[in-house]
Amino acid sequence: MLNWPVSHFGFLAYADVGTVLHPKALGGQILGRSILGIGHALGQKWVYDQQYGLPVAKRFHHTKPPTILDIPDKMAWAAVELPDPETPIGARGIGEPPVGGGCAAILNALSDALGDEIFRRAPVTSDVILASLEAGRPSQHPLRSNINPLREGSNAEAVTGMARPWR
Repeated sequence: MLNWPVSHFGFLAYADVGTVLHPKALGGQILGRSILGIGHALGQKWVYDQQYGLPVAKRFHHTKPPTILDIPDKMAWAAVELPDPETPIGARGIGEPPVGGGCAAILNALSDALGDEIFRRAPVTSDVILASLEAGRPSQHPLRSNINPLREGSNAEAVTGMARPWR
């Protein structure tokens, strides 16, 4: 997955899931989704056509998900285990939150090691880091949408009241 060496020393994930019903399944969900977040932080770069908004890189060889070779050697999880008063058994769902936590943990560690102004969005690849260090400023622009609803011949200007940016 990665095109540059990154050392993971360990990873601990906490989740606020209420009452834990099945510890092994919960651990697998937390750690598995955290690994997906690590992949989003370090290598899964999705490229879209700027004019039509369609994905250009649609295969796994372009955006390879993390494998067993890419994950930290030591991974652990824990649950807060405060029952949710809104549900009959006190449990909460767990699905997407560990993805954000895994991604944020890696990005925070890289920011701490390299400085706050090296990158502005994920994924952080070696070319982004090298270009930013050479330029002395971030080489990326903040994430933005490239879809322009105000194309020639559309009535979007009349509907939205927005002028076309190229005028």
